[in-house]
Amino acid sequence: MIGASGRAEARVTELDGLRGVLAWTVVASHILLVSGWYDPLVRRFPIIGDVPESAVDVFMILSGFAITHVLMMRPRLDTYFVRRACRIVPAYYIALLLGILLNNVAADNLRRLPPGTIGAGYVPIFEIGSARMWLDAPLHFLFLHGLVPTALLPALPYTLLGVAWSLSLEFQFYLIAPAIITLCRRWRWILGVLILAVLTTTLCAGRMMAVFSNAFLPPKALFFLVGALSLFAIERRGSRIRGWILCLSLNTALCLFWWLGTGRFYEAILGPFIWAVVIIAVRFDCLGFLRAFLNSRLLQLLGRISYSTYLFHAPVIFLLQAMIWRWLNPASTQSLLCWTAFIGIPAIFLVSWISWQGIERPFQRLGRRYGHGPG
Repeated sequence: MIGASGRAEARVTELDGLRGVLAWTVVASHILLVSGWYDPLVRRFPIIGDVPESAVDVFMILSGFAITHVLMMRPRLDTYFVRRACRIVPAYYIALLLGILLNNVAADNLRRLPPGTIGAGYVPIFEIGSARMWLDAPLHFLFLHGLVPTALLPALPYTLLGVAWSLSLEFQFYLIAPAIITLCRRWRWILGVLILAVLTTTLCAGRMMAVFSNAFLPPKALFFLVGALSLFAIERRGSRIRGWILCLSLNTALCLFWWLGTGRFYEAILGPFIWAVVIIAVRFDCLGFLRAFLNSRLLQLLGRISYSTYLFHAPVIFLLQAMIWRWLNPASTQSLLCWTAFIGIPAIFLVSWISWQGIERPFQRLGRRYGHGPG
């Protein structure tokens, strides 16, 4: 929450639980995808495809919320960047290396799926990654894979480590957020200009993503902005009516402008709806069952290890499926799905917990020892 001084007073624990739900939503969707299951189809489009995309959208909103929370406390810039680097880089680099090593294994797994399944359709991305490794890998390590037009390097954001497209997006936001928040604090009118510019850009989001990808910040900027402004929506200083108006207007604008700009109806509804329900539950102390669920010990643990879950689940699945095909040779996609879920879910949890304990926590402690300001 934010007190009268503008400084953070408490951590919103429900958002930690939400991270766990989002990460495992992505995991479940990807298990279905690489097992040849991605139904039901709605108007010839796999509606389940919008579910992981919407989960990542909410992660973007959470990033806008969290980074604004940090920057409102006015950390030194070197402290901010060092702590961001300690938070995201070490685990990401290890996951990316695993993605590079397992790139051909993943392609072989997907080639075994029945022709016509959506999972099998992703084989060309892995083939591009293999053929262009010398170029794609440096761009991924530098977080630049979301900044290159698709006409120059097709599928770049999704090669080597598919989920890493969102890391480039977040990195772009981390770089510009300090300057934007500083300017908005100094001159309040800049916030109005920023809101107008982001809304206008969102109306062109579909065309911009066709030129770049969904890993390019301008089309997705509204998600970060809604997260940033939601920080003030949960303040206790304002009236309940003001809180309701701000919560609902932010998410309605996100839903409407994203739908108009991209035509992605289901994604436009899912992400804003999830965020609106959670933020209203927090702001108005309502929906007690939801808050209890998000604050449960399991969800809090899954939230703490969610970053590692997000990064490492794909390499774990690809390695396990290679073993399943070799030693169990499933006779159908149903059998492949059962084995992948049965072995993969505990394996992903274990790897995520090990990464959190052995990589994330030590580097976060290192980051907190750097400087004396918050970050």
